[in-house]
Amino acid sequence: MRAAIRRFTAYRKNQLTQWSLLGSVFILLALLISWSTSLYKEQLINEAYKEASVQLSSKANELKLGVERRLLLSESLVAFVGMELRSNGYVDHERFEQFSGHFVPLLPDVRNLSLYPKGVAWYVYPQTGNEHVIGSDLFKDKRPEVRENALRAKELRTVTLIGPVDLLQGGSGLVTRQSVYTEDKFWGFVSVVIDLPEMLDGISKGFRNDLFDVALRVNGQVLLGDPKLFKQNQLSEVVSVPDGKWELAGALKQEKHQMIAMKLWLIRLFALLCMALVLYQVYVQLTSRTKLAEKVSQRTRELQEANEEIEASNEELLAIEEELRAQNRMLESKERDLRYLAYHDPLTGLYNRSFFNLHLKESIAEAERTGTQITLLYLDLDQFKLVNDTFGHIRGDGLLREAAERLTGRKEGQPEPLPDNGPAYFRIGGDEFTVVLPSVPDREEAEGLAAAIIERFRSPFFIQGAEYFLTTSIGIALYPDHGGDAPALTQHADLAMYRAKEEGKNHYRWFDGTVAPESARLMELRNGLRRAMERGEFEVYYQPQIETATGKLSGLEALLRWKHPRLGQISPQQFIPLAEETGLIVEIGEWVLHTACAQNKAWHDAGCPKLRIAVNLSARQFAAPDLVGTVRNVLEQTGLDARFLELEITENMAMKNENLTTLEQLKDMGILLSIDDFGTQHSSLSYLKRLPVSRIKIDRSFVSGIGVDERDEAIIHAMLVIARRLHLSVVAEGVETEPQFGFLEEHNCDEIQGYLFFKPQSAEHIGKVLRDSLPGESRDSRASEDMEDEDLEGEDWKRVGTGRASS
Repeated sequence: MRAAIRRFTAYRKNQLTQWSLLGSVFILLALLISWSTSLYKEQLINEAYKEASVQLSSKANELKLGVERRLLLSESLVAFVGMELRSNGYVDHERFEQFSGHFVPLLPDVRNLSLYPKGVAWYVYPQTGNEHVIGSDLFKDKRPEVRENALRAKELRTVTLIGPVDLLQGGSGLVTRQSVYTEDKFWGFVSVVIDLPEMLDGISKGFRNDLFDVALRVNGQVLLGDPKLFKQNQLSEVVSVPDGKWELAGALKQEKHQMIAMKLWLIRLFALLCMALVLYQVYVQLTSRTKLAEKVSQRTRELQEANEEIEASNEELLAIEEELRAQNRMLESKERDLRYLAYHDPLTGLYNRSFFNLHLKESIAEAERTGTQITLLYLDLDQFKLVNDTFGHIRGDGLLREAAERLTGRKEGQPEPLPDNGPAYFRIGGDEFTVVLPSVPDREEAEGLAAAIIERFRSPFFIQGAEYFLTTSIGIALYPDHGGDAPALTQHADLAMYRAKEEGKNHYRWFDGTVAPESARLMELRNGLRRAMERGEFEVYYQPQIETATGKLSGLEALLRWKHPRLGQISPQQFIPLAEETGLIVEIGEWVLHTACAQNKAWHDAGCPKLRIAVNLSARQFAAPDLVGTVRNVLEQTGLDARFLELEITENMAMKNENLTTLEQLKDMGILLSIDDFGTQHSSLSYLKRLPVSRIKIDRSFVSGIGVDERDEAIIHAMLVIARRLHLSVVAEGVETEPQFGFLEEHNCDEIQGYLFFKPQSAEHIGKVLRDSLPGESRDSRASEDMEDEDLEGEDWKRVGTGRASS
């Protein structure tokens, strides 16, 4: 009995020990699983919030840049009004609409641009949809926030931003407003009205995101998303704008939380299974020691497999983390590249004009603080345009790279070091370079550097195996003796450089305080040319071409005009060579091509006769890479059929063998090719046999000799005979008198162009000519109406006083 009790007691004690041990192991493993999975959950949530924070910050930057871009539009409008008031004393409605037409179509969220002389809206573009705005008085507006903003904007003289506000034309939006003063007297306001939902959708597609929810609050008013996000304060960004702040709030989507919870649930389930296996093993060991030996190896393998799965999961997480780091490194690399491009010239590797302006301004400020001097050297390569036109754009670029190496003494591919206390080198455009030399003790140091630079250019350049000598002219200006700020110092160094060129080139010259009128004008034209297009000073005029036999309109030629804000109408003979020299002709030529094609397509769509438009190509345009692609893109963007486009090239361009492929590609597109100013250059008639051109244009210098010089008449007659034999059509330019027309008509010249019929005019006037070109209408009546529409301007109109145009 006692033995049985002892055995029972021992059994119960053994059972209690076993279950106590199993319970302790269970509690320990459960705590371990709970602790490890909680840490893993926190890691997953932190990584999700880190990614969401980066994306929300990116959206905040996009929003800030979008708002600043619209604010710049308001400042541009102030500059336009100021220029108009200084030039005319008032703002012309037509020029206001032309100016506004350059910006409004590019920004779909801009509802209108408007001017408020003395606070009353009289200029609104576009008027359609904004009729209720015209005549409204900001100082008497029913909306108190509008009246308050008007009074505030009048005093601040800076850009203000109000909104969201209910608009007179319906809906709500943002309004930028800025006061305009002339001679310190309040003139009125400029205003830009922005459709806020349209702007937000255009900036970041409505701020939609797959990772987190976003809400936007503007000046306390929630415009987008759930207002509760601002109370949760999980993700937030603040965008500073004038007159307030915009706030972005975000929170991880519920789906993301559910995904993390599901992943943790699976891990915990797996861990519980593993824990059950461990407990079972302990139980088996405690209850059946005899089976322990056989099962140890099997259970060990199972545990190893479980550990491998856990390690695989960890490795996957580490791979994801590494991928995120790689993406972050890629973004940092792109940011460095963008910073480099912002301040460096991509061709030579030198600092560009933007960094030159910044560096010179900072250097002057430091010199003013320390009482030291700064020397500015302004360089221009002599006869570079001739080399560039002779050997082409690609070799010209190579020459500029070698010139930059000689100028700085560094090798190709080496980056330009940051400016320290030594000279800093810049390429500011075309073949123009500058050198800023800080802390100059005397003029001898600057002269020594200028002489050394000139000496570096004495060695020949090698182009296509031949030696060519390219010199440089240098102008030198000293701060503060020759200018108290960066613009004045740059202008005077530039003037000194021009004086060096006028005195024979290949040497340096100090600014002596005098300005030659021709040099000052040329420099003003060069500087003005760089901003003429963005300021809207260029305009394309059109001159009709007439069929000789019928008198009907057969085509138009697009001609570029430049109206300088101070100098007035500038002759193309003056500014086209400058554009060629500075390289701006490529950008200007593409703009002329796009404008002419778009205008011709607009005339076609308006029901006008479908005529061909002729556009001149310069030598540098023709040498630019992918000219065919540029022309194709313009046709696709404007929708103009290629058969209604004619490209005019010079004889020298047509005769180069390397241009033949480009001409054939343009011809295959359906574009008409013609040779301009035929007979004035070193041409060979044999080239006409193989060139893919369809017509030639007789230069006005030959036409003016009709009735005066029999040799000119013989040359024209020979051109017409050759053209007919080669199946080429002929256009005669500069026809101004009846005898000239009679001679050309008698010898079967195909088309006529000149003041006898029409002078070059704006698109508006030519549109009237096209609409009024009814069958049977005489050339005399059209020409006389044409003469009454507009006063004559420009160098090309000097000969309008003779012939049929004046009858």
